[in-house]
Amino acid sequence: MLCLNSVQHYLIFWTFPTVEGAWDSCPGFADYINAGGPGDKFEGFELKYRVCEPVSGSGVAIAVASDIGKVWAHLGPWIKGYGIQFEVTAVVSDAEFAAMWPGVEAAAAVE
Repeated sequence: MLCLNSVQHYLIFWTFPTVEGAWDSCPGFADYINAGGPGDKFEGFELKYRVCEPVSGSGVAIAVASDIGKVWAHLGPWIKGYGIQFEVTAVVSDAEFAAMWPGVEAAAAVE
């Protein structure tokens, strides 16, 4: 398990450029899931949640990672193998937001 203090949360959106590409990936994705998602957790990276919308060939995931390079390493095989397009955004959890807020509020009050 990753230590919360040493990781960043990432919101990951993905989409296939074509419906055919999405369809072609289905057997490989099903095999990956049935194998227990072997690339979903490794040193410095853990995929916490993934949902997909199979009709449009899109989906969303939440991951925690020690750095963006770990996210890229996780996504690399999907980019190379299936041409999936990803949008990755650094985000904070509710607890992180609450912990950060006093400092942000104080910085905003400085004139």
